[in-house]
Amino acid sequence: MIGLGQRFRYFEVLVAIDAEQGDAAMLRGLGANLRILTLRTGISFYRRRAAVAMEAIGDIVVLTTPTELALFDILHMIDDAIASSSIIVGRRGQARMLDPALSALGRGAGFRVSTRDMRTAAYPRTLLNRLLAHPDHRLALRFAPIDASIPVREHPPESLIPRPREGRLHRLKLLHRLLISSAPAVLTVVALGGLLAAGVACIFTIYVIIVWATFDKVEPGWLTTSLALSMTALFLGIAFLGLSIGLQKLLEAVSIATDDDVVGEASSIDLFGKVIEELNVEVEFSRNMNLAGPGPAHP
Repeated sequence: MIGLGQRFRYFEVLVAIDAEQGDAAMLRGLGANLRILTLRTGISFYRRRAAVAMEAIGDIVVLTTPTELALFDILHMIDDAIASSSIIVGRRGQARMLDPALSALGRGAGFRVSTRDMRTAAYPRTLLNRLLAHPDHRLALRFAPIDASIPVREHPPESLIPRPREGRLHRLKLLHRLLISSAPAVLTVVALGGLLAAGVACIFTIYVIIVWATFDKVEPGWLTTSLALSMTALFLGIAFLGLSIGLQKLLEAVSIATDDDVVGEASSIDLFGKVIEELNVEVEFSRNMNLAGPGPAHP
């Protein structure tokens, strides 16, 4: 199947179908190493993609769609993913008009969103596990998170095809998902706005008191109206600030903390090698390796 059998000894092809599309047993005769996943009817594309990724067991996992399968050299993408230890994403050359807006919204949500990205991608197992552990793993499988420890390389299609007519509903779902994922950034802006409103309300209250104490004649009702407006603005500003901070705290509490902040390592000393040298330990390996493994160590 697409040359996998001649290249790899162990592989499998997963096909996801809806429960109403037919009997999975009828599709098993289409080829060897085929596994059919029957999913709930009506689930979104992102949930289908996540379900297949969770069921895959290979060291390299390729996610694609039937319309894009013939556009890429899957074997080349797999080799590139193995050699570079990176996510290989199929990417077209031209972007849509909404690409700048979606990219900005994606950066606010922490994802590398681009309308150039196609639905075919190859994932090394270690990086795939990290994406599946992401709080929003469904979106992370479609658009990689902005993370230096998750390298992404692009792979152009071998032939040009018209863009799929995903429809406005699909774009609205993507926009909705990005807005949900950007909740921490939105809450930060709301908190800053609430703090600014509370500060302006305090300044306006001081101004009203100074005017009332300085001028002998003030328009009737101006003092009470101004104080009511300033107190209302102050209350709303403090309320928005408190709610935003509280919601951010809740999001941090329910989010999975990976504490995986080290993206690389370089050292000028080999501690293990130094210990072996100081202990005067020499390890010899037999040229004729047998089932017993390497020979014993001689001090």
